[in-house]
Amino acid sequence: MLETSKDRIKLLKAGFTGNMIETLYIECNAFRIERNPNIVELVELDSLSELPPHKSYT
Repeated sequence: MLETSKDRIKLLKAGFTGNMIETLYIECNAFRIERNPNIVELVELDSLSELPPHKSYT
């Protein structure tokens, strides 16, 4: 479904929004959306004191 741009144009002319067409494309073609987890890096607070002075800090 929605393999060509002509298919998508027909839906746009029929009143579908881009988001609606994208949702249809994902659901009808059995795509699965996977998100990567946010990766948080821990920082030693002592290492922050080693930073050179910056104009906005003073």
